[in-house]
Amino acid sequence: MDINGNGFLSLAEVDKGIRDVVNLPVLFELKPVIMRAFQAAKTLVKSKSKHDDDFITKAEYPYILKYLR
Repeated sequence: MDINGNGFLSLAEVDKGIRDVVNLPVLFELKPVIMRAFQAAKTLVKSKSKHDDDFITKAEYPYILKYLR
């Protein structure tokens, strides 16, 4: 899902990954669910850099999958 390879996932990358990588078109149509899962997951691990607050880190990735499930 990390298209640019920076180690972080933006909301757009998560959105595109759900459509193209995970291949769940039904979930892709549920934008509010994706947004809520992203917002909840990105706050679970204490930030180590200024980018951690706006993106999903590797440590938070399992949480967004759990929330989407």
